[in-house]
Formats: sequence, C-alpha cells, structure tokens
Amino acid sequence: MKLLCSRTLIFLALALTLSTTIQTSPQQAVSQANWTPPPPRQTKTPFAPKPFGGDNIFKGEAEKWLADAIAGRLTPIKDEPVVDYVARVGKHLVAHSIAPAKQYEFTVLDDEEVNAMSAGGGRIYINLGMLKHVESEDELAGVLAHEIAHDAFGHAPKTGTRQLFWMTGITKVRTPEGVASALQSLFAEYEQKPLAAVAESLLGFSRFDELEADRAAFYNTYKAGYNPYTLGAALKRMEREVKEAMGEDYRERQFTNLLFGSHPPTSQRTMVFSWEANFVKMPKKDERFRNAAFDGMKAWVAKL
Repeated sequence: MKLLCSRTLIFLALALTLSTTIQTSPQQAVSQANWTPPPPRQTKTPFAPKPFGGDNIFKGEAEKWLADAIAGRLTPIKDEPVVDYVARVGKHLVAHSIAPAKQYEFTVLDDEEVNAMSAGGGRIYINLGMLKHVESEDELAGVLAHEIAHDAFGHAPKTGTRQLFWMTGITKVRTPEGVASALQSLFAEYEQKPLAAVAESLLGFSRFDELEADRAAFYNTYKAGYNPYTLGAALKRMEREVKEAMGEDYRERQFTNLLFGSHPPTSQRTMVFSWEANFVKMPKKDERFRNAAFDGMKAWVAKL
C-alpha cells in the first residue's frame, strides 16, 4: 500500500485488498448501535509531532471557504449506515488526536479511485474505492488519522497560501467568492506553467507534509487503541501490488517518483513507523481490532 497524493493542495491515496467473513447481515452489522471503539492507550507520547505556525491566509472562516471551494467538485454517497460508521471511527480518532477540540466532518465520496483527502476546515473525505480496499478497521483508522493530521497541521491552507503567492501574487482572501476565484487563477497558472509544479516537487514541501502526517497518524492510531503497524504493512503491500502490475516499467517509475513524486519512497515512510515504534509499547504485529460493524460495512460497499 502506498499513500499517493492526487491533489492540488493536500490529498492522500492508499491502495489495499480485502478478504473477510460476515457473520450478520450487512445492514445489521454496519448499523449496530452498540458499536464500541477499541480501548484507548493512556500513554504519554512526547515524541509525537505538534503543529507549528507558518504563512496561512486561510485562517478562521477563510479555512471553511477553502474547504467549500474544493467540496463543490465532489459527490458524496447517500448510504447513511456506511457514512455513519466511518464518522464513528473518525470521531474516535479525533478524540485522541492532536486537535481533539476541533469539529470534524467525515464524508464518503462516490468515487471508485482508492483515495482519501483533507480539504481543510475539518473536512475529511474518503472514497468508496478506499472503503472497498481496506482490510481492517485498523487500516481504515490509519487512513483517516493521516487525513486528520493533514488538517490539524494546516497542510492544505498553508500549501494553498504558498502556491497562490508564488503563482499569482495573491496574499489575501476576503470572501468565499474571492477564494473560489483565487483557486481558479491558481489552476490556470499551473496549466500554463507546468514546470512550476515540477519545481515545487523538487523542493519537497509535499513530501515533508506526508512524513509529518504519517508520524502524527502513527501516534493517533496508537493512542486510539488501533495497531499502527498496519500503516507500514499496508504501504509495503501496495508497493508490491504496483510492482507486480507495472513489471519492467516499475524501476523507471521509482526513479521518477524519487525526483518528482509528492510522497517519499515507501522505504523511507516505513522506516519512520519503525523508528517511532521505539518510543511506545507496541502491540503484536498481527493484532487487529475486530468488530462486526467493519465486516458489515465491507459487505455493504461491495454491492454499491
């Protein structure tokens, strides 16, 4: 599994595969009112990353304007049991995240691409394709925690601020309409100057953001009671799948991603997880949180 950003600002992609058994009907399982999260770990995590300041013109209400401008292009699903289940997992993670007081909204998108993203303003989106691919609630938690971290660290607003200044000279936004107009101008500039995107990739801002979100997700899932080993294991699995699918072209892809990719190499990211594991008492590598609600969700989305 490799987390891949398909974004203009801060997006996340992640691919997985599933084989599971359902013991109750999908609707009964995913709608269970007695769903309970895993017991949280009351452990201090002094080495967990913490948000810091930086240039950001999308503060306060403007962050919601940015999220609204991005959300206007998205199509959510209307299957309430699935959305409710994802929200329950997400809100449990938020309570043990670096931004427990922030209001978050979790949305499942009607999109088969294996992807998830943060749009700022507490908006977390996960594609239907992602739900069809995660193998456990631990992996789902890892995906959501990664996006929660992007939001808590303000990666999307800060990236938008930087890109708008570099590409258009815009340093202020005053209205929702102004934000939408600014983003349109930004997209137009990147279309006219594709080398600008290459230059930004070489500078590595996005790769730093991804590593920061990975580290925060590690501690978030750990404190919430999930197994953070699943993050690294899923990354390795997707890398294997990509290698098998690409065959001889895989080596060339590795070289291109090393120079221009929005994400660090898988080996670097899994090393981050292994390093952080030195500072907490880790569960067994094969330990997973099991519940019928996850199995029900999987059966439900498989039919959509």
